[in-house]
Amino acid sequence: MTAPQTEAAEKNTIDIFYKRSHFWGRFTLLVLIIMCFAPPLYMSFILDAHPGWGVIAAGLVGYASFIGIMWVLEPITYYPTLGVAGTYLAFLTGNIANMCLPCSSAAQKAVNAEPGSTKAEVAGVFGIAVASLTNIAVLVVMVIGGTYLITLIPPYIEGAFNFVLPSIFGAVLGQFAYKTPQYGVIALVIGMIILFSPIFSLIKIALCVALTITAILFMEKKKGNI
Repeated sequence: MTAPQTEAAEKNTIDIFYKRSHFWGRFTLLVLIIMCFAPPLYMSFILDAHPGWGVIAAGLVGYASFIGIMWVLEPITYYPTLGVAGTYLAFLTGNIANMCLPCSSAAQKAVNAEPGSTKAEVAGVFGIAVASLTNIAVLVVMVIGGTYLITLIPPYIEGAFNFVLPSIFGAVLGQFAYKTPQYGVIALVIGMIILFSPIFSLIKIALCVALTITAILFMEKKKGNI
């Protein structure tokens, strides 16, 4: 097979991968949405425990005013690392920042995939899938005997759980900053400035990502790489 034929075959394969990702991603998320709505609909209209539309509207407005902006920002922010299939899978399973994103990055590094490439996206999907299955297995154990297990944990170890998420973010930063330390320093400086700035907290992550990408693209353009 010639080089053009190989490229055409690879393009056709990835196109099929994207189409199936969109189909199954939308399908499974739709099923999940229906399952989420099923219990309250059952309690409201079968058990006659409907609280009233006014209460529901007030709760929706209150919640959306606090977290609604993340419904738009999170998919945009995480997509460059997760890719098409990874985004569907991550939003289906949850725990994106503290599980899916680090596992996706770790899988990409394990196969030496260039960030943003097709190879990186496929590797990231496997990383998220394995992490999700592990998470489900742990959750089953915790649901069955979690209360008892928590009573066995010493207080000083339980307090250390507060440092898990910062440690994960630090590890991900170190993983990428190791290749290009100057970009890691830029990301760290921008992140610290935004963290201590009087900015609406819900947009800090998206703003940090946008400014870091802009700064790095500007530097790459000056070097003539893009």
